[in-house]
Amino acid sequence: MNMELRSEVDPEWEGARIDKFLKETLGDEISRASVQHWIDSGWVKDASGKKIDKASYKVRPGETFEISVPPKPPLNLEPIQMNLEVLKETPEYMIIRKPAGIASHSGPGDRSATLVNGLLYKFKELSRIGGEARPGIVHRLDKPTEGLMLVAKNDTAHARLSELFRTRKITKKYLAWTQGSLPDGEGTVDLPIGRHPTERLKMTVTSKGRPSLTHYKVLKTVVSKNGRKFSLVEALLETGRTHQIRVHMQSLRAPVVGDLLYSKNAQIFQSFGLLLLSYHLEFVDPFSKEEVSVILPVPERFLRFEKSTDNF
Repeated sequence: MNMELRSEVDPEWEGARIDKFLKETLGDEISRASVQHWIDSGWVKDASGKKIDKASYKVRPGETFEISVPPKPPLNLEPIQMNLEVLKETPEYMIIRKPAGIASHSGPGDRSATLVNGLLYKFKELSRIGGEARPGIVHRLDKPTEGLMLVAKNDTAHARLSELFRTRKITKKYLAWTQGSLPDGEGTVDLPIGRHPTERLKMTVTSKGRPSLTHYKVLKTVVSKNGRKFSLVEALLETGRTHQIRVHMQSLRAPVVGDLLYSKNAQIFQSFGLLLLSYHLEFVDPFSKEEVSVILPVPERFLRFEKSTDNF
């Protein structure tokens, strides 16, 4: 059943924004972000049934607003056995290898098993700072991306590890096979990234986006018999935007091999998956103060792709 809410405007609220009015009059447990989401979703209506579509709408005494909030879909948080490789474990956190093809946590409309399901099966305690749907998740990798992830066992660890990311005191390096030639042997992409204006699953370079900084170095270039070039690239992130490497490589006309979102011919390489690997994490342990450095070897599918490039 939908949650049905109703609120009438008293004279003291004249001229107030509707998001502030509803947040203050519907109870302490209702956040302003929730109210804004209800408005964006078209769930807030006036007494005549007209949708209120702007959070900045100014309310007037005597107006009545009715909100019908659909129930949230049940969270898929069943523990599920997964073959998760743990590369380092301490009492506060662990470093795992996320398989390609598994989302870090549940997203809107996606009820498939995620990394969280596997973590709940393998570990008794995880942090809750990230919210009910993201226990232990300090940072995320895209669903098709493989590689190293830090997972917090408790809230203190989550806060301290998050601070490392926020202050850029953690080194995150990736390996990727890209199509085409990258300018020079190394370089920096300093282009803001934001949500694509029409394709909501995609990100894009846009002046309205958030600052995004990627350093890259070409480790190897191979040329197929047909003259098609591929580069093995090491990318170092200073920021952590959604799809950052994938968007920045596309902006250089060198999309990541197998990228179904950002490459027009990705289907050709479907058998290899997205050739993007989070392979190196380095930081000072905020508890023991020891230097931590974990490096993954190059996966078999990366090597198999290199041997197959002549076929493309």
